[in-house]
Amino acid sequence: MKDVKNVVFDVGMVLIDFCWEQHCRDIGLSDEVIKTFEKYMINSKYWGLMDEGLLTEEDALLKFKEEMPQYVKEIDRFWEHPEKLVREYDFASPLVDELHDKGYYVYLLSNYPLGLYKIHWPLFDFYSKVDGYVVSAAEKLCKPNPAIYNLLCERYNLKPEECVFFDDRQENIDAAHKVGMEGILFEGEHSVRNLFF
Repeated sequence: MKDVKNVVFDVGMVLIDFCWEQHCRDIGLSDEVIKTFEKYMINSKYWGLMDEGLLTEEDALLKFKEEMPQYVKEIDRFWEHPEKLVREYDFASPLVDELHDKGYYVYLLSNYPLGLYKIHWPLFDFYSKVDGYVVSAAEKLCKPNPAIYNLLCERYNLKPEECVFFDDRQENIDAAHKVGMEGILFEGEHSVRNLFF
């Protein structure tokens, strides 16, 4: 793409699979428990507060147990192995390499709880390859707040008009447009390949 120098990726459901449901099944939790977890944990306001750095995982765990007192043991089992909540997509690391080979810089802009970021990201092959990143919980700022996009640009001296941002949520794409970035809804590896290769 003409004038584009920087490729910015969201992480969850773009470069990694947030496979929490599979993790639940692997530890033997029922569909009923999974459905309850989805409502009162994964899609809860408390998870959002973890993303924003306003609630630690430890405090969130207490909130989850208050919301689901009937599943306290199951919640503990779920959180026993947090590294199993995610899986890096096979294409992620090679894609970063290929973009670098074509002369692009690669950055990450992700809503992510701080404790999980510290556990998960060092496990990802692409993490050591990117040119920079902004993690929401560390900054106490979340997408789609335009301020977090501006922070990425300021920190790494990027011009928004020279950036293409990939995210799996439309509201985050819309926010990228507001700060002057090209934003593209990520619908699989082809979303990137069709543009750059």
